[in-house]
Amino acid sequence: MARFLTDADYDMQIRVEIKRLLDGSAPGDAQPPLKLLRAERTAISQIRKYLGSRVDCDAMFNATAEARDEFIVTITIDIALYHLYSQTGSRDIPKHRQDRYGDALEWLKLTGTGEMGNDLPTLPEDDDGEPTGGELRWTSYPPENHRY
Repeated sequence: MARFLTDADYDMQIRVEIKRLLDGSAPGDAQPPLKLLRAERTAISQIRKYLGSRVDCDAMFNATAEARDEFIVTITIDIALYHLYSQTGSRDIPKHRQDRYGDALEWLKLTGTGEMGNDLPTLPEDDDGEPTGGELRWTSYPPENHRY
């Protein structure tokens, strides 16, 4: 699977020197370091869990180059950088990084519940107008109490 984020995407969010300190990469490395790849996969997984019931995450994360949604790229980077910083200890995470992570989670929560609109690709709908492939909810009657 190809990477959703590129090294050039990080330039807007963090200086190259700081990113290298966090992920342990060297200037001439051909492959991205494992720490960075794990942080990106964790961020994408976290976004999928929040948006998966309403948004076609496969289409969103398989988009390449200019077809990617820039806001999704930004919050993916915010979450990935937060996870990279969290390896160093919670006292070392900069305040602005914590704020951006909190803002990203808030947006994901609101979008995932449908309280906030978005222009992301939606899941196909079934005959009843419900999105297919979303979460499955089990319900039952309330428990009965037979003690008198």
